[in-house]
Amino acid sequence: MIQHFMEGEVCPRFCSQSRPQLYYMGKILPELSSYPRIMHSHANHVEISIIYSGTSRYMIRDNKQLIRPGDVIIYNSNTVHDELSSAETQIGSYFFAVGNLELPGLRPNALIPDDCDPVFHIGKDFDKVIELCESMLGNLDHPCEWSKYITHYLTQALLEIIWGVIHTPAEPQGRRGNYYLGQKIKEYIDKRYCEPLTVKKMCEDLRLSESYVSHVFKDMLGYSPMQYILRRKIGEAQTLLISTDYPISQIARMVGFDAQSHFNQRFSKYVGISPSQFRKNYKEKGAGRKPSPKG
Repeated sequence: MIQHFMEGEVCPRFCSQSRPQLYYMGKILPELSSYPRIMHSHANHVEISIIYSGTSRYMIRDNKQLIRPGDVIIYNSNTVHDELSSAETQIGSYFFAVGNLELPGLRPNALIPDDCDPVFHIGKDFDKVIELCESMLGNLDHPCEWSKYITHYLTQALLEIIWGVIHTPAEPQGRRGNYYLGQKIKEYIDKRYCEPLTVKKMCEDLRLSESYVSHVFKDMLGYSPMQYILRRKIGEAQTLLISTDYPISQIARMVGFDAQSHFNQRFSKYVGISPSQFRKNYKEKGAGRKPSPKG
Protein backbone atom coordinates (compact mmCIF):
# COMPACT_ATOMS: atom_id res chain seq x y z
CA MET A 1 0.00 0.00 0.00
CA ILE A 2 1.20 3.51 -0.82
CA GLN A 3 -0.10 6.26 1.43
CA HIS A 4 0.55 9.99 1.07
CA PHE A 5 -0.15 12.73 3.60
CA MET A 6 -1.05 16.32 2.78
CA GLU A 7 1.50 18.81 4.07
CA GLY A 8 0.05 21.87 5.74
CA GLU A 9 -3.26 23.65 5.39
CA VAL A 10 -4.48 24.76 1.97
CA CYS A 11 -5.40 28.46 1.80
CA PRO A 12 -6.87 29.14 -1.65
CA ARG A 13 -5.82 32.49 -3.10
CA PHE A 14 -8.86 32.77 -5.35
CA CYS A 15 -11.66 32.75 -2.80
CA SER A 16 -13.09 36.28 -2.79
CA GLN A 17 -16.71 36.95 -1.94
CA SER A 18 -17.60 36.65 -5.62
CA ARG A 19 -15.75 33.49 -6.54
CA PRO A 20 -13.87 33.30 -9.84
CA GLN A 21 -16.08 31.79 -12.50
CA LEU A 22 -15.13 30.00 -15.70
CA TYR A 23 -17.24 31.54 -18.47
CA TYR A 24 -15.89 29.46 -21.33
CA MET A 25 -12.86 27.56 -22.49
CA GLY A 26 -11.67 25.91 -25.66
CA LYS A 27 -8.81 24.43 -27.61
CA ILE A 28 -7.65 25.93 -30.89
CA LEU A 29 -6.11 23.34 -33.18
CA PRO A 30 -3.07 24.53 -35.16
CA GLU A 31 -4.87 24.23 -38.50
CA LEU A 32 -7.68 26.51 -37.28
CA SER A 33 -5.18 29.14 -36.12
CA SER A 34 -4.34 29.87 -39.76
CA TYR A 35 -7.16 32.40 -39.59
CA PRO A 36 -5.83 35.24 -37.41
CA ARG A 37 -7.87 36.64 -34.53
CA ILE A 38 -7.79 40.37 -35.25
CA MET A 39 -7.72 43.11 -32.57
CA HIS A 40 -10.32 42.64 -29.86
CA SER A 41 -10.78 42.90 -26.10
CA HIS A 42 -12.99 41.40 -23.39
CA ALA A 43 -15.00 43.76 -21.19
CA ASN A 44 -16.01 41.54 -18.28
CA HIS A 45 -13.42 38.83 -17.87
CA VAL A 46 -9.76 37.87 -18.06
CA GLU A 47 -8.78 35.66 -20.97
CA ILE A 48 -5.86 33.27 -20.52
CA SER A 49 -4.15 31.62 -23.48
CA ILE A 50 -1.77 28.68 -23.05
CA ILE A 51 0.38 27.90 -26.09
CA TYR A 52 1.09 24.22 -26.69
CA SER A 53 2.54 24.32 -30.22
CA GLY A 54 3.96 26.78 -32.76
CA THR A 55 5.60 30.18 -32.55
CA SER A 56 4.33 33.58 -33.72
CA ARG A 57 4.11 37.25 -32.76
CA TYR A 58 1.03 38.65 -31.05
CA MET A 59 0.28 42.36 -30.75
CA ILE A 60 -0.69 43.03 -27.14
CA ARG A 61 -1.36 46.64 -26.13
CA ASP A 62 1.56 48.43 -27.77
CA ASN A 63 4.10 45.66 -28.29
CA LYS A 64 4.63 42.72 -30.60
CA GLN A 65 5.38 39.74 -28.37
CA LEU A 66 7.08 36.55 -29.53
CA ILE A 67 5.14 33.57 -28.18
CA ARG A 68 6.18 29.91 -28.10
CA PRO A 69 5.09 26.56 -26.61
CA GLY A 70 4.89 26.74 -22.84
CA ASP A 71 3.91 30.40 -22.78
CA VAL A 72 0.86 31.66 -20.93
CA ILE A 73 -0.60 34.99 -22.04
CA ILE A 74 -2.77 37.03 -19.66
CA TYR A 75 -5.30 39.40 -21.22
CA ASN A 76 -6.82 41.51 -18.46
CA SER A 77 -10.31 42.80 -19.15
CA ASN A 78 -10.38 45.63 -21.72
CA THR A 79 -6.86 44.82 -22.97
CA VAL A 80 -6.82 45.07 -26.75
CA HIS A 81 -4.82 42.28 -28.37
CA ASP A 82 -4.11 40.95 -31.85
CA GLU A 83 -3.32 37.24 -32.34
CA LEU A 84 -1.26 36.93 -35.52
CA SER A 85 -0.79 33.58 -37.22
CA SER A 86 -0.77 32.15 -40.73
CA ALA A 87 -0.48 28.89 -42.63
CA GLU A 88 3.29 29.10 -42.03
CA THR A 89 3.02 29.92 -38.30
CA GLN A 90 0.19 27.79 -36.97
CA ILE A 91 -0.45 28.08 -33.24
CA GLY A 92 -2.06 25.48 -30.99
CA SER A 93 -3.52 26.90 -27.79
CA TYR A 94 -6.02 26.49 -24.97
CA PHE A 95 -8.03 29.54 -23.96
CA PHE A 96 -10.06 30.36 -20.86
CA ALA A 97 -12.35 33.22 -19.86
CA VAL A 98 -12.53 33.79 -16.11
CA GLY A 99 -14.76 36.42 -14.51
CA ASN A 100 -15.44 37.65 -10.97
CA LEU A 101 -11.73 38.00 -10.26
CA GLU A 102 -10.95 40.21 -7.27
CA LEU A 103 -7.34 40.18 -6.10
CA PRO A 104 -5.63 42.53 -3.62
CA GLY A 105 -3.87 45.43 -5.32
CA LEU A 106 -5.44 44.77 -8.74
CA ARG A 107 -8.54 46.18 -10.39
CA PRO A 108 -11.53 43.85 -10.88
CA ASN A 109 -11.00 41.22 -13.58
CA ALA A 110 -7.26 41.69 -13.71
CA LEU A 111 -4.75 38.94 -12.99
CA ILE A 112 -1.64 41.08 -13.46
CA PRO A 113 -0.85 44.81 -13.18
CA ASP A 114 -1.88 46.61 -16.35
CA ASP A 115 1.70 47.77 -17.02
CA CYS A 116 3.15 44.27 -16.61
CA ASP A 117 4.50 42.20 -19.51
CA PRO A 118 1.56 39.82 -20.21
CA VAL A 119 3.60 36.86 -21.54
CA PHE A 120 5.03 34.34 -19.05
CA HIS A 121 6.72 30.95 -19.50
CA ILE A 122 5.28 28.06 -17.51
CA GLY A 123 8.48 26.01 -17.29
CA LYS A 124 8.55 22.80 -15.27
CA ASP A 125 4.79 22.73 -14.62
CA PHE A 126 3.85 22.74 -18.31
CA ASP A 127 2.88 19.03 -18.45
CA LYS A 128 0.69 19.44 -15.34
CA VAL A 129 -1.05 22.43 -16.92
CA ILE A 130 -1.76 20.49 -20.12
CA GLU A 131 -3.23 17.62 -18.06
CA LEU A 132 -5.49 20.09 -16.27
CA CYS A 133 -6.62 21.62 -19.57
CA GLU A 134 -7.45 18.25 -21.09
CA SER A 135 -9.30 17.15 -17.96
CA MET A 136 -11.41 20.32 -18.05
CA LEU A 137 -12.20 19.79 -21.72
CA GLY A 138 -13.14 16.18 -21.02
CA ASN A 139 -15.67 17.25 -18.39
CA LEU A 140 -17.16 19.84 -20.75
CA ASP A 141 -17.24 17.45 -23.72
CA HIS A 142 -18.79 14.59 -21.74
CA PRO A 143 -20.57 16.17 -18.77
CA CYS A 144 -21.85 14.15 -15.84
CA GLU A 145 -23.70 15.12 -12.69
CA TRP A 146 -20.51 16.40 -11.07
CA SER A 147 -18.80 17.98 -14.07
CA LYS A 148 -19.52 21.61 -13.17
CA TYR A 149 -18.01 21.10 -9.70
CA ILE A 150 -14.99 19.28 -11.06
CA THR A 151 -14.44 21.96 -13.70
CA HIS A 152 -14.80 24.73 -11.10
CA TYR A 153 -12.08 23.31 -8.87
CA LEU A 154 -9.82 22.46 -11.81
CA THR A 155 -10.14 26.12 -12.80
CA GLN A 156 -9.08 27.10 -9.27
CA ALA A 157 -6.07 24.78 -9.52
CA LEU A 158 -5.11 26.21 -12.91
CA LEU A 159 -5.30 29.77 -11.55
CA GLU A 160 -3.09 28.82 -8.59
CA ILE A 161 -0.41 27.41 -10.92
CA ILE A 162 -0.57 30.45 -13.19
CA TRP A 163 -0.36 32.76 -10.18
CA GLY A 164 2.82 30.95 -9.16
CA VAL A 165 4.23 31.42 -12.65
CA ILE A 166 3.54 35.15 -12.89
CA HIS A 167 4.22 36.21 -9.30
CA THR A 168 7.23 37.47 -8.77
CA PRO A 169 5.80 40.61 -10.45
CA ALA A 170 7.48 41.63 -13.69
CA GLU A 171 9.03 45.05 -14.00
CA PRO A 172 6.99 47.54 -16.03
CA GLN A 173 8.15 47.76 -19.60
CA GLY A 174 10.33 50.69 -20.60
CA ARG A 175 8.48 53.61 -22.11
CA ARG A 176 9.58 55.52 -25.18
CA GLY A 177 9.38 59.30 -25.12
CA ASN A 178 6.21 59.37 -27.23
CA TYR A 179 4.51 56.49 -25.44
CA TYR A 180 1.91 58.49 -23.53
CA LEU A 181 0.95 60.47 -26.61
CA GLY A 182 0.60 57.23 -28.55
CA GLN A 183 -1.56 55.84 -25.76
CA LYS A 184 -3.77 58.93 -25.90
CA ILE A 185 -4.30 58.41 -29.64
CA LYS A 186 -4.99 54.71 -29.14
CA GLU A 187 -7.55 55.35 -26.38
CA TYR A 188 -9.28 57.89 -28.63
CA ILE A 189 -9.56 55.30 -31.42
CA ASP A 190 -10.63 52.46 -29.10
CA LYS A 191 -13.64 54.51 -27.98
CA ARG A 192 -14.68 55.53 -31.50
CA TYR A 193 -13.49 52.91 -34.01
CA CYS A 194 -17.08 52.02 -35.01
CA GLU A 195 -17.68 55.63 -36.03
CA PRO A 196 -16.69 57.12 -39.42
CA LEU A 197 -13.24 58.22 -38.22
CA THR A 198 -10.61 60.01 -40.29
CA VAL A 199 -7.08 61.01 -39.34
CA LYS A 200 -8.04 64.63 -39.99
CA LYS A 201 -10.98 64.46 -37.55
CA MET A 202 -8.82 62.70 -34.97
CA CYS A 203 -6.09 65.33 -35.22
CA GLU A 204 -8.58 68.15 -34.93
CA ASP A 205 -10.05 66.67 -31.77
CA LEU A 206 -6.61 65.97 -30.26
CA ARG A 207 -5.12 69.25 -31.57
CA LEU A 208 -2.17 67.51 -33.21
CA SER A 209 -0.70 67.54 -36.70
CA GLU A 210 -1.55 64.65 -39.04
CA SER A 211 2.07 63.82 -39.84
CA TYR A 212 3.01 63.80 -36.14
CA VAL A 213 0.08 61.57 -35.18
CA SER A 214 0.84 59.06 -37.93
CA HIS A 215 4.55 58.97 -37.04
CA VAL A 216 4.03 58.55 -33.28
CA PHE A 217 1.28 55.96 -33.63
CA LYS A 218 3.09 53.79 -36.17
CA ASP A 219 6.30 53.98 -34.14
CA MET A 220 4.42 52.66 -31.09
CA LEU A 221 2.20 49.98 -32.66
CA GLY A 222 3.60 49.24 -36.09
CA TYR A 223 0.30 50.22 -37.74
CA SER A 224 -0.93 53.51 -39.14
CA PRO A 225 -4.00 54.93 -37.35
CA MET A 226 -6.28 53.88 -40.24
CA GLN A 227 -4.86 50.34 -40.28
CA TYR A 228 -5.46 50.11 -36.54
CA ILE A 229 -9.06 51.31 -36.92
CA LEU A 230 -9.72 48.67 -39.58
CA ARG A 231 -8.16 45.90 -37.50
CA ARG A 232 -10.30 46.90 -34.52
CA LYS A 233 -13.43 46.71 -36.69
CA ILE A 234 -12.49 43.27 -38.02
CA GLY A 235 -11.57 41.99 -34.56
CA GLU A 236 -14.89 43.11 -33.09
CA ALA A 237 -16.71 41.52 -36.04
CA GLN A 238 -14.95 38.22 -35.31
CA THR A 239 -16.17 38.36 -31.71
CA LEU A 240 -19.75 38.98 -32.85
CA LEU A 241 -19.57 36.18 -35.44
CA ILE A 242 -18.39 33.72 -32.78
CA SER A 243 -20.60 34.79 -29.88
CA THR A 244 -23.90 35.86 -31.50
CA ASP A 245 -26.33 34.79 -34.20
CA TYR A 246 -26.69 38.28 -35.64
CA PRO A 247 -26.93 38.36 -39.45
CA ILE A 248 -23.65 39.27 -41.11
CA SER A 249 -25.22 42.39 -42.62
CA GLN A 250 -26.12 43.59 -39.11
CA ILE A 251 -22.63 42.84 -37.78
CA ALA A 252 -21.14 44.84 -40.65
CA ARG A 253 -23.23 47.86 -39.64
CA MET A 254 -22.47 47.40 -35.94
CA VAL A 255 -18.71 47.67 -36.51
CA GLY A 256 -19.01 50.66 -38.81
CA PHE A 257 -19.22 49.40 -42.40
CA ASP A 258 -21.79 51.06 -44.64
CA ALA A 259 -21.96 48.14 -47.09
CA GLN A 260 -21.76 44.40 -46.40
CA SER A 261 -19.82 43.89 -49.64
CA HIS A 262 -17.07 46.21 -48.37
CA PHE A 263 -17.08 44.41 -45.02
CA ASN A 264 -16.83 40.99 -46.71
CA GLN A 265 -13.93 42.18 -48.86
CA ARG A 266 -11.95 43.65 -45.97
CA PHE A 267 -12.67 40.70 -43.65
CA SER A 268 -11.49 38.18 -46.25
CA LYS A 269 -8.33 40.18 -46.89
CA TYR A 270 -7.32 40.32 -43.23
CA VAL A 271 -8.57 36.94 -42.00
CA GLY A 272 -8.12 34.84 -45.14
CA ILE A 273 -11.72 33.57 -45.36
CA SER A 274 -15.17 35.15 -45.63
CA PRO A 275 -17.20 36.10 -42.52
CA SER A 276 -19.68 33.28 -43.17
CA GLN A 277 -16.90 30.70 -43.50
CA PHE A 278 -15.21 32.02 -40.35
CA ARG A 279 -18.46 31.58 -38.38
CA LYS A 280 -19.04 28.12 -39.89
CA ASN A 281 -15.51 26.95 -39.01
CA TYR A 282 -15.93 27.91 -35.35
CA LYS A 283 -19.35 26.27 -35.07
CA GLU A 284 -18.56 23.06 -36.95
CA LYS A 285 -14.96 22.34 -36.00
CA GLY A 286 -15.22 22.88 -32.27
CA ALA A 287 -12.83 25.80 -32.02
CA GLY A 288 -14.32 26.79 -28.70
CA ARG A 289 -16.70 25.65 -26.02
CA LYS A 290 -18.71 28.47 -24.54
CA PRO A 291 -21.18 27.42 -21.85
CA SER A 292 -23.48 30.05 -20.43
CA PRO A 293 -21.83 32.17 -17.72
CA LYS A 294 -24.48 30.86 -15.36
CA GLY A 295 -23.83 27.24 -16.22
